[in-house]
Amino acid sequence: KRLGPPRLPNLKMDCLPFLPGDHLWKSGGRLGGFLYDHHLIYRGVLEEGGHSIIENSFRAGRVVQKTVTTSRLREFVLYERPANDHACLVRAESALGDKYNLVLNNCETFANRCVRGAGDSRQVRRATGHVALATATVGGALTALAVGLVEYHTIIVTVPARGMHGLWAILGYTVRQTRTIQAAHPTGIAAASGAGCSTCLWGCFACFRNPLKQQP
Repeated sequence: KRLGPPRLPNLKMDCLPFLPGDHLWKSGGRLGGFLYDHHLIYRGVLEEGGHSIIENSFRAGRVVQKTVTTSRLREFVLYERPANDHACLVRAESALGDKYNLVLNNCETFANRCVRGAGDSRQVRRATGHVALATATVGGALTALAVGLVEYHTIIVTVPARGMHGLWAILGYTVRQTRTIQAAHPTGIAAASGAGCSTCLWGCFACFRNPLKQQP
């Protein structure tokens, strides 16, 4: 029994021609594609030349159908192949005109929904994770800096009296003295420890990669 759509290794168009319904992706945006990736649904080759795609376009603000050249399509990589290509294309075509939403209906969410019938966005989850861990790290560090790692307490202690070459101490005379002691600040230590832990988690989180997005 098939539990979900088959997932194939990422292959360039040179290695494996794209099929109607394929979910394709490429790095996009500024900073060499670091900010986000772009996803779309491939419809097929057109008789007059070029290729038909359906994508949820940020620039257009909605789901649109486009014609792209072969050279443009070579920039994309196979992300996932649907178990039912016809159902995938029906979902894609029925979504034409739907408004773009960065969180709830972006290009990745749209493509996943077409392929699987239900979609979410790894990019949104990843960005949310980075924001949460960055907030925890910076917040912990600022709290530790604000309250400090140590605190000072003033206490009164009783010590043996001095004088008469130690006679007063031998006779049991005592005096009170005020002293300042240093101790670890529990809030500062906890905040610094939390910042350190969240930094480690953030580093591990940043190392995780989507196995479907490995470039060949």
